Amino acid sequence: MWSIKRILVPVDFSDTSRAAISAALQIASDQDASVVLLHVEAGMDKEIKRRIYEAPNDSTIDDTIAYNEQALRDAANLEIQRARDSGNPLPYVSVTPRVVGGDWLEVILNLTSDLDVDLVVTGTHGRGSGVKGIFSSGSEKIVAKSTCSVLVVRAQGFPYLKD
Repeated sequence: MWSIKRILVPVDFSDTSRAAISAALQIASDQDASVVLLHVEAGMDKEIKRRIYEAPNDSTIDDTIAYNEQALRDAANLEIQRARDSGNPLPYVSVTPRVVGGDWLEVILNLTSDLDVDLVVTGTHGRGSGVKGIFSSGSEKIVAKSTCSVLVVRAQGFPYLKD
């Protein structure tokens, strides 16, 4: 039997990633799984290397990581609150925020393997028509290259995201 123990959700703070967070939390609560919310900060890996040499005592990178980790926690808490407000409270779900730099697809694929992820839940804008229109180019790349199952979520199924 297939079981889900760890879910990875790439988050760019768009409506589609908010829908993915909501879906992942619901699945995690049903499966007694944990959720890793991942935000890939563009260029942060290069900036870290530069600052190590030029400004080793500068806290800008640490501040950016802390800010985005809190934003990920806040996004999860908002979805948990919305579930509660709709009369469908979720039991406790373990949520871990991760903020890293690098190529977003490479980071997702590496973490999927490193963290033994069973499911990636990703949002899509799904602009276009036909089967190709279901996926954004990003979600299509994740589906094509992931070593685990991928659930692609559209924001349209989550009408409360229009606020």
